[in-house]
Amino acid sequence: MLKTHGALAVLLCAAGLAACGGGRESRIGRAAQSSSLCQAGPPIEFSYSVGVERAQARSYQLVAFEMPAGAQRLAVGYRWADNAGPASTPLTQTVIDLGLWDADGYRNPSGFRGWSGSRQGKLHEGQEPVAVSVSAAERGYYPGPLEAGTWYVELGIAAVAPQGGRVEVVGQIQCDGATAAPARPDPVDAGHIARAGPGWYHGDFHMHGFHSNPAAPMPDQIVEQARAARLDFLMITDYVTGRHWQEWGATQRANPDLLIWPGREIITYFGHVNTHGETPEVLEYRHGFEDVRLGDIQRAAKAAGALFQVNHPTLFPGPVFANFCRGCEFTLADELDWSQVDTIEVLTGPILAQGSDLGLPLPGQIQNPFVQEAIDYWEERLHAGFAIAAVSGSDSKGLESSGAERSRAGYGSSATAVFAQELSRAGIRAALAAGRSYVRTRGVEASPRLEFTATAPDGQSVMFGGHLDADQASLRVRVEGGQGQVLRYLQNGVAILRVPITDAHFEHDLDVIRGPDEGPLGTFWRVETFDAQSLTTIGSPIYLRGAPASSATRD
Repeated sequence: MLKTHGALAVLLCAAGLAACGGGRESRIGRAAQSSSLCQAGPPIEFSYSVGVERAQARSYQLVAFEMPAGAQRLAVGYRWADNAGPASTPLTQTVIDLGLWDADGYRNPSGFRGWSGSRQGKLHEGQEPVAVSVSAAERGYYPGPLEAGTWYVELGIAAVAPQGGRVEVVGQIQCDGATAAPARPDPVDAGHIARAGPGWYHGDFHMHGFHSNPAAPMPDQIVEQARAARLDFLMITDYVTGRHWQEWGATQRANPDLLIWPGREIITYFGHVNTHGETPEVLEYRHGFEDVRLGDIQRAAKAAGALFQVNHPTLFPGPVFANFCRGCEFTLADELDWSQVDTIEVLTGPILAQGSDLGLPLPGQIQNPFVQEAIDYWEERLHAGFAIAAVSGSDSKGLESSGAERSRAGYGSSATAVFAQELSRAGIRAALAAGRSYVRTRGVEASPRLEFTATAPDGQSVMFGGHLDADQASLRVRVEGGQGQVLRYLQNGVAILRVPITDAHFEHDLDVIRGPDEGPLGTFWRVETFDAQSLTTIGSPIYLRGAPASSATRD
């Protein structure tokens, strides 16, 4: 493996930003192994079997085995089955995730060799085992030397059927074969400026690529789909792994007008978050395992310079959906320093959902029922004094069919419009910190375009995200392409006024004052647009914080 982050791991351990061992007792079993002596000929085999109970859901089991010196290739597969009892449904199913740690240790970032969730190596579905060799590895895993010592297969017990079940792991270690070196890392230039000058730029804050699914598209195909959706910046957030950071450099150089910003989705069984930025040293995702806590993961990610995002906070809540979408509901609010949260995902996937998308027998299309709850969750943070930017993400793996279906559900099915001084990481970061953004729920082509400003009596003027030191202001909204829809004003999250949008180039003014129930940020005013089916835009707030006291009052 190309362990470019080994030294950083040591520093983080010493600084307390990453755990290096200790904590609560680990659940570690040892595989039955045919040999620990590496030699040419038949592969060394190992196996392990363990029962799982409902109470073990959202925990981890490690399977230790010995890697002999001179090994060239490792293959690991697994299967699981429920115990005798009622047939499983998507709401009661057992789901087991798969990960791999090498001889550097299962709590050392440099020991991480990959993660594939429940999508790969499942022998009961006829899939090939996950393979890691000196020169190559499966999606989500790292190639490189197979160092001698104790390795660990990680079984993430994501969900367990009521009657419990059993998991079996099988592995083979090959001691001969090609020993070519892996490809040299080719990361994206983090300082790349895709376009100079201010403007509205559109991005997808939750995109899965090559290392998130065995059938996901290659980087050039991702770019092709993103261009079709008119995206300007691409937040590539593959599951858990950081391997893709080593591979996007050539694609960025071939597409200099796009901003490619690799990150990762950190999958915990108590909520999902994104870190946007190269953080190879931040590999933990196992909140609740030993002494691993999401708060420590957040601190390490921020120390590495990444943006920190809470994903789909209200999606598929438990207990009903706990097995259907493992950890999708965010339940770790008390773990976080909310002043260090940069973005909250208020829309995940398409705004319009079918019953089958939700695991429910509902006909037709409706607004995704978790969106309004996510907006409420975001506004609760605004009330509490945290000016966090709302964003959207397709959560797409690029697997949708072409044409209309891709437009509905693929990359850019929604888009976050950000007004930045330039199309660069620094430009987008500054714009988000200032709140200069809004969500176009049906993507760039099919959503209205918004402008939202406020002007105080003394002439102060701000746009989305701005703060006015005033008790009153005149709001102005321009809506392009929203004819036949409705404009809605909200004060501190409460709908105040609805205005029909009567023209393709629509403008409306409203005089407002500070209102009751304001929080530390003052009174916040937002606007949205909607039609008979769903929201079509979700606007960021403008804040009225009150006129400054006169000098006489201060004296």
